[in-house]
Formats: sequence, structure tokens, C-alpha cells
Amino acid sequence: MKATKILICILCCTWICSCSLLEVDPVSTITSQSFWKTPGDAKAYLTGIYNKVRDLNNTSYYGEDRGDAFKAGEIGPTSVAWAHTLLESNAPSYRSAYNIIHHANLLFNKIESLKFTNETEKNRIKAECHFLRAYTYFLIVRIWGDAPIITDPVLSDNVELKPRSPKEDVMKLILEDIEQAVLLFPEDGYINKNLASKPAAYALKADVLMWKAKVLNGGNADMEEAIKAIDQVGGSGVSLLADYAKVFANDNKKNNEIIFSFYFERYETGNLSIATNTTSRTDNLSMAVNLADAATSPNQSRHVYAPSDKARELYLKYPGDRRYKVAMIDLVDKDGNLILTQTNKFRGKAYSDDRYFDDDLIAYRWGDLLLLRAEANAALNKISESLVDLNEVRDRAGLEPYDGPKDKIAVEKEICDERLRELFIEQKRWFDLVRFHCGGTIDIYKEVPNLNDKPGYPLYFPINYNDMVLNDKLVQTDGYESNVER
Repeated sequence: MKATKILICILCCTWICSCSLLEVDPVSTITSQSFWKTPGDAKAYLTGIYNKVRDLNNTSYYGEDRGDAFKAGEIGPTSVAWAHTLLESNAPSYRSAYNIIHHANLLFNKIESLKFTNETEKNRIKAECHFLRAYTYFLIVRIWGDAPIITDPVLSDNVELKPRSPKEDVMKLILEDIEQAVLLFPEDGYINKNLASKPAAYALKADVLMWKAKVLNGGNADMEEAIKAIDQVGGSGVSLLADYAKVFANDNKKNNEIIFSFYFERYETGNLSIATNTTSRTDNLSMAVNLADAATSPNQSRHVYAPSDKARELYLKYPGDRRYKVAMIDLVDKDGNLILTQTNKFRGKAYSDDRYFDDDLIAYRWGDLLLLRAEANAALNKISESLVDLNEVRDRAGLEPYDGPKDKIAVEKEICDERLRELFIEQKRWFDLVRFHCGGTIDIYKEVPNLNDKPGYPLYFPINYNDMVLNDKLVQTDGYESNVER
């Protein structure tokens, strides 16, 4: 029965509506009349929302492609995001993101009419839904900037089209959702690290506040609050694993370093796309003498991207860095000649018929938050506190404590580099670069090769042409031309 309800929920999440803020079909009668009967329906519906959030985030397009960690691989094609040739005509739509927002809004709308015998269960469902809505709006505001704010589900044919709201207003809603999640979670720790939790909400809060502080000029108070949020996560029992490789091992999911990750399993979700797009097909490496050491697949892999020269150099800056061989592997022939380099972090699992990259998609882990706290303290010119966290991460990697210049900018630059070494292909890099750019540490137009000859190129995505046509209240992102008549 439980599996049946989840299947129905997922189908409903597909059928309900296109749920763009542009053109939305009304809620189906299947969902409104037949589904919302018991607390179990709400729980199953929440599972469907998790699936959609996972699908939206199962791509390197938003968090990695625009950054400096990739170069073109052997197959392609690379994305227009990687090439920084985004236009109104080729930009992705944000309908999938707003589809998630709709389903979260619908759950909030329906759950109050259900009779729960256990109020704790109801509060947990609502807390997780607040988290997922905040998580999705945070992705939206980092990608597109100003964005429509929608907090009600579509329940009729009479749909009010929404204009883009200022980024600051979107951030306000995100933080309100996070606070609601923190208040509603019944427990302080974890039930299942594939589900949102109070520590995950604090991790998201820290991430949001650091973006607000640096990118939206929120200031020092936001960074102080981000540090407090990370301290809360630290009290939940998470810690760095001694072995960096074990953090990502397919047989060690939801380990003690993980705060929140999206569930992946071969028969249910397929592959982690950032792994398949950065590993090579097995038959292309027949001459490699160390092929057995690499995670390859004859059918799943597609070497669209290879690690960039800059990423390699940042690892090799410290020859003893244990993370280098976890992050990438050089495939060589019998004479030692390089065939290609591919990623090595998310290796999936070799099944009898093929290798599937069904590693969980890690949203937050403790190594990430230690460096985020180091970043906040450095920005506040609390260098000693910053170096404590930076050096804890370096120590796990087999490196000596940082002994470079101790001025604010130098330490911030080192933290920016350390985040690439620690979080390579974890879909953080572009957002890190934007934060450090807006914070005055780096010039993103010099750091990203495909931006070197494009000074002033917009850091936000354009709105897709079709979305512009369908909603006459939308105004195109600054810096992009629009062919839509208004």
C-alpha cells in the first residue's frame, strides 16, 4: 500500500500542472478528490516532492558548468552555460523549479484538512516541506536573481501571472521558510540523512546568509548569524571522516560527515549525472594500463567534461594532498603517455551488467560547512578563528597548517582555493566564485577562462524566451537582449 501511494503521488506530481508561473493548468481531480484523504497521503506526496527536487539538482549545469573546474572532455557537447553563451533563446526554463514550488504550496494547502493522530508527524512533514521550498527558491534566486514569489497552489483556471520580485524579497521568504522548518522539526538530530532535518535547515540557513551577506550586500550581521547556524550543525554529531575517500564511497552513504543528501539507487533513479558526464566510456580507454583503477562504463559514461588545468594545479600545489587521487585519475598508456584525465570522486557501483553511478547527491556535509565558517570569519577579519577551520580541513587532507600571508584577502583567497580542492564536482564551485567575487576577493572574469574576454557578462541566467512570451509581466534579466515584444 505504501509503495502504491508513493507511485500515485509521483504520477500526480507529474500530471498536476506545468506549474510555471506563466501558464498553469488547474489541479487535477485525481489529486484534489481522490488523493488527499489520510496523513499517509501527505507523506507520500512529500516523497514525490523530494524526487522532483533531486531531479532538478541532478545536473552540473547550474553549480559547476559556469565555473573554473571543467574543461571540454573527449565527447561533448559542452553546455552554453559552460561556454558562457547564454541567450534568451537557449536558456533553460525555470518551470521545473516552479513546479516544485507549486507542489510544496499544495501540500501546505491540503495538510491542514487531514486528521493526524500524531501531531509530531504532521509537524515533521511541514518542516521538511518548508525546507524543500526554501532549498528550491534558493536555487532559483542564485541562478536567475529576481524571481516571482508564489506561495499559493494553483487551484482553478483563474491564474494570476506574477512579475519578478527583487532578490531581497525572495531571500526574505527563504529565511522565513527555514525558520519555520527549524521550529517545526520535532527532533534536533537526524532520522534519515536522505531527509531534511533541523541540522540540514541550519546548514541551508548558513549558505543562504553567506549569499545574502556577500552577493546582496547584507553585511556582517548576516555572516555572524551564518556562523551561529554552522555552530548549531556542529552540535548535531557530525564530524570529518578520517579517510576523505570514505566520504564518497558508494557503500558508505549517509556517513558521519553527511548532513543531507539526495537518495540515489540504480533501479529507482539511475545515475548521478555529474559522474556520468565526467567519466569516460570503457571502450575509449582500451590502451590504458591502469584502466582497472578507474570508474568507467561502456554505456553510462560520457566524458563531456574533464578536470580543468587550474583544478589540477591547485591540487598539485601541495604534492601531499590526499584528495587529488580521490578527485581525478590520469589514464595512461604503456609508455606513460596521458590518454585522458577523468573524475574519480563518485565511482558508483559495478553491477554484473554495467557500472551505475548511483552515489547519493550530497547537498551538505561537514567539510563544506567548516570552510564556509572559515570564509565567514575571514570576511569578518577574524583570521585566527578562520584558520582553525581551514587547518582542520587541511589536516584531514594530509597538509600542514596554512603558513601563507595572514592578511584578510590572502586568507580569503586561500579558502576559495581550498573549497575547490575539498568540494571538487560537488556542485558548489560557481556559487563559491560568485560569493568571493562579490565579496571583493577575486575577479570572476579572470578566474573563469570562458569569461576572460567577456568583462561584465551577466552572472545570472536570462529568462527563457517561451517563459517571457507566456508571462507579459516578466522583464528580461539585465545584460541580455530580448526579442519578446512588450
